[in-house]
Amino acid sequence: MWRFRKNLRRYREDPDWHYRKRESRDWVRQFGAPGHPFGPRGNHVKHILEGHIRGYEATLFHLAAVHKGGRPATDVSMYSVAVLALPAALPATVLSPASLVRRLAAPPLPPRAGTPVDLSPAHRPRMTACSTDPAFAGLILTEQAIRRAADTKTGWRLHEAHIIGWIKERKPYERIIELAETLANVVEEFPEAVWGWGHPTPGCPSGHTP
Repeated sequence: MWRFRKNLRRYREDPDWHYRKRESRDWVRQFGAPGHPFGPRGNHVKHILEGHIRGYEATLFHLAAVHKGGRPATDVSMYSVAVLALPAALPATVLSPASLVRRLAAPPLPPRAGTPVDLSPAHRPRMTACSTDPAFAGLILTEQAIRRAADTKTGWRLHEAHIIGWIKERKPYERIIELAETLANVVEEFPEAVWGWGHPTPGCPSGHTP
């Protein structure tokens, strides 16, 4: 804990970053909660850091996603989360190692977009994906994108003009910044055509193989 406090003090004193200790449960709705990685029974957000990464507005925070029970039998999953603001809204899409979101027992996208696609056995760890627009998913869920998420044990989701990424447990800010850098790499590999995509068509990429 003392290491995190030292880490926190460093960024609180950095003029390039703006820090808040906590946010309300309603605050996460701007990022599409409920939906991965947020809990269906509530979310607790702490240690919010806002700044810029590679030209993107970035929001970093620790998340306790409540997915079962209530006092005193509350069950939560802990995540470190990075959010980048995008230049345009894109169809809701999610890609994640299945182990990162299994305990949430919640639909990956709000509103429900159908049954996620299991990308196994070609990928380890087991990967899962879903999108409101199968054709759009076919453009961005490339083999390289899937392998990067698998290798870094990172889940990410597009919600309107945001890309939201998460990793397991509470990590120091340097690790969450690395997560944000990974998200920037994902976005910068999107084909140019996606930025003029328009309105998504409901559905899920059943049988889709990126």
